[in-house]
Amino acid sequence: MAAPEFATIPIENEDGFLTEMSGWTKEIARQLAVKNSLGPLTEDHWRVIDFVRDYYQEWGEGPPIVKIGKQTGFTAKHICEMFPCGVAKGAYRLAGLPKPFGCL
Repeated sequence: MAAPEFATIPIENEDGFLTEMSGWTKEIARQLAVKNSLGPLTEDHWRVIDFVRDYYQEWGEGPPIVKIGKQTGFTAKHICEMFPCGVAKGAYRLAGLPKPFGCL
């Protein structure tokens, strides 16, 4: 059986951050989730991803975990369980945000 084919993901670097948010789609987010062992994406994941995208488009930076929790009603613990690699490498990356400064 052949491996499933995925659309080309316009990544910035080996960390998997997109070069431009305009290239983001929900399908790309799903593929990045699989690639980074963060899937399958649940409704809770999408609430965080949607908020992160909206916040970035308004403020030009990713929201801190406290703001994500206040907006979604999720505890920091729950957010960290959904994105165990961290908010920046998890939620920001899946939301199509550029790699944050200082993010390893």
